[in-house]
Amino acid sequence: MMKRALITGAAGGVGEALAKRLTTEGYALVLTDRDESALKRVAIALPQQPEQIVADLRSQDDLKSLCTRIEDVRAPVDLLVNNAGIIVPGAVGAVADDLMRAHVDINLTAPMVLSAAAARSMKTRKSGHIFSIMSLAAIGPMKDSASYSASKFGLRGFMAALSMELAPHGIGVGGLFPSAIDTPMLAAEMASPDGSPLNFAGNAKPLTPKQIADHTVRAIGKNRLETRLPCSDAFIASLLMMFPSMLRPVISHFEKQGEKKKQAYLRTLR
Repeated sequence: MMKRALITGAAGGVGEALAKRLTTEGYALVLTDRDESALKRVAIALPQQPEQIVADLRSQDDLKSLCTRIEDVRAPVDLLVNNAGIIVPGAVGAVADDLMRAHVDINLTAPMVLSAAAARSMKTRKSGHIFSIMSLAAIGPMKDSASYSASKFGLRGFMAALSMELAPHGIGVGGLFPSAIDTPMLAAEMASPDGSPLNFAGNAKPLTPKQIADHTVRAIGKNRLETRLPCSDAFIASLLMMFPSMLRPVISHFEKQGEKKKQAYLRTLR
């Protein structure tokens, strides 16, 4: 029987790449996004027509409907990919309260709720996989992106705990922790004066959506809990969190280092 994957944020660059890659892996697809026209564009480009669900992850009704779909025993979801995300940089106090809540709603609460539905469904079958596209910001914080960092830190903790709960039931749990991804979301983030140059510091360079999709499929196949890209930058971030008093001077150094690459990236957008 053909396996089925549900991808959130499927109309974006990474979502589209994931849809194409998972199709080649033999999955039937359930694609969801709040942008109906973009979702249709992605669906038309696929060799097999996917199921499409227009949903806003901040809507309780839409989340409930997605959970119902995930738990539908007539066409069970074997793989949940929490891909949808938001980042709007800005200093704490300057960012509107609702925008802070939006980061938590979309980046943390929605994946938690959908993963819970997937866990309930998958436990009855003793198979399945739950995977989240996260960020290196889940390992080391980014200045002027506190809400984003908090949401990703939270999701990392949730996924790690979930993996321990579901392993005895034969269910895989994992996440991808990339630095920058070359998408319109990155372009919008960098266009802001508060866009973090850490996206370009060290060995970090924007990955393509296709690379993200390839790494995702590889991580799922090997049942890895965490896949970090690049590993060297993730190691430095992890080390820094052991010595938080060093955060400000070291991060300041890497911000200066990344600023030149950030400006070079912005020039390619003009």
